[in-house]
Amino acid sequence: MPCKFLMHREKFLQCLQVVKAGSIGINVGCLVFVVIFGGHVKAETPTGDGLSVTLKDTGEEVKVMLGDKVFTEFDYRDYDKPILYPIYGPGQVGMTRNWPMKKDVVGEAHDHPHHKSMWISHEISGIDFWGESEGKVVTETVETSFAGSPKPGNVLRATSVWKTKKEDKPLLTDQTTYWFGGTNKSRWIDCLVDFEATYGDIQFDDTKEGLFAIRTHPDLRLTNAPKRGVEKVFGTAINSEGVSGKAIWGKRARWLLYTGMIDERPMSIAMYDHPSNLRHPTTWHARDYGLVTANPFGMHHFLSKEKGAGAFKIAKDAHLKLRYRVEFFSGRVTPDDVEASYKRFAEKLLVEPLATKE
Repeated sequence: MPCKFLMHREKFLQCLQVVKAGSIGINVGCLVFVVIFGGHVKAETPTGDGLSVTLKDTGEEVKVMLGDKVFTEFDYRDYDKPILYPIYGPGQVGMTRNWPMKKDVVGEAHDHPHHKSMWISHEISGIDFWGESEGKVVTETVETSFAGSPKPGNVLRATSVWKTKKEDKPLLTDQTTYWFGGTNKSRWIDCLVDFEATYGDIQFDDTKEGLFAIRTHPDLRLTNAPKRGVEKVFGTAINSEGVSGKAIWGKRARWLLYTGMIDERPMSIAMYDHPSNLRHPTTWHARDYGLVTANPFGMHHFLSKEKGAGAFKIAKDAHLKLRYRVEFFSGRVTPDDVEASYKRFAEKLLVEPLATKE
């Protein structure tokens, strides 16, 4: 089915809804030529809601503080992609797996070394960025100071180039903006990632391995792995549609919730897919061992569509924007709690930060 250039945003979004997975697989010539979620909007920026947020860029990572406590660090120099690690929930409870960044933590499985706390990655035009075998994401600029009155102090924006490892060939760029905030009961990270086909037409491949990802603390796993050193686990999982346990894998949902005991303290992690996103509600690559990813492209694996049905092409110089939130709670929150939090997230418009004038 042809996908024509439409100036009116609502009509374009309707066009995207019409382009079903099967037709994308058949008509490989259908490219996206416009910004899906573009432009600046006037709305409030997420804030610390009582907890001050400060950012400090060392040239290798950006340390994010809530009050006088470390929330997370954005590491953009040490690995084959930028990552957020460590991530602390309320009470300074570690929320993600430490390995392979930290190698001496007892009770952690040493599998999937590319699962690094929290990150963004996917296979692009046949190049394996997810597994880090063929591609790397090189961060070129990091911004933490922006224009405005008052100036937003909780925003980080990084611009990165996705390159092949063998030839160092650039395929695309991403400009990813993070907003950080929190209270004594929960902390959150809002993410708006803007992919641009800077160097030519690209394709997000139909694979389960992607896109917006977190590897939870092993205590939140649904199943143990004694042979890998994970003796006891305490996690449960449910999605917005009421599906629970291992059955959440591959299902469409607006949000996912993992909850359980971490280091003998009740904690929870929720991930949200914004209604403006491509193919919302997204499908989830959510495993019983702690990997949780929002992935709108893996239709072959998730929904048993024909191979390639979920592939998504972007024409040169065009954009694809996707928006997510991860929220870290103290205590075992309920699905009703998460639904209320999700609605607040879904209804809130973001202001994309403006660079300071030099």
